[in-house]
Amino acid sequence: MIPLAAAPTVPLLDAPPRRTGRPATVAGVLAVLLGAATVVGAYVLGVLDPRGRVLDEAVERAASGLGLRHEGLDLIHVGVPAITVVVVALAGLAVVRGRGARVVTGVALVLGAELVTQVLKAGLVRPDAAASNSLPSGHVTFVAAMGVALVLVVPRALRPLAALAAVAATGVAGVTVILVGWHRPSDVVAALGVVAATTGAVTLAAALLRGRPRRRSASPSPTSS
Repeated sequence: MIPLAAAPTVPLLDAPPRRTGRPATVAGVLAVLLGAATVVGAYVLGVLDPRGRVLDEAVERAASGLGLRHEGLDLIHVGVPAITVVVVALAGLAVVRGRGARVVTGVALVLGAELVTQVLKAGLVRPDAAASNSLPSGHVTFVAAMGVALVLVVPRALRPLAALAAVAATGVAGVTVILVGWHRPSDVVAALGVVAATTGAVTLAAALLRGRPRRRSASPSPTSS
């Protein structure tokens, strides 16, 4: 008879397949492409195309002529600090709960989106305009990026509610900067594209980092008895 200890073992159930980062990678690539296309489209149609530029500026003038500048400024000055406080508080809670990686991802998203916005704003030109380029909107970029960061740091059960709050805050910010005459509609659309592309890039970076093989310490080889 074969001793029990020496008998070959057969697993009762197959080991579950290892989860890969392919869905996150695909989503990240799509977000980068969609966001970049949105920025390019907003710039071409709202700035370079003469007819689109006239329509874009006409919408901005009509909106700013509604006489809501004071109320709009109040919304911006109150809303941005409030959103910042909420996200910082939730980030602290995420760190306490051992979700520091999500906080790092959210910070990278916000800083990266703002950096891209400022680079585009400084590098892009607006034909036949004495004023400096205003595309993309920095305020909308910040609010939208903070909204995505909010969704990242909250617990999974609260993400749908956080997503609704992020969409609402971004919508209010986008409408407000047009009402107060700070930005044109194309600036707002470009800001949303920047945030989408930056979110995709951060998602890709996180997926690549998770997919890197970890070094394992060599275990002692079994010795024959």
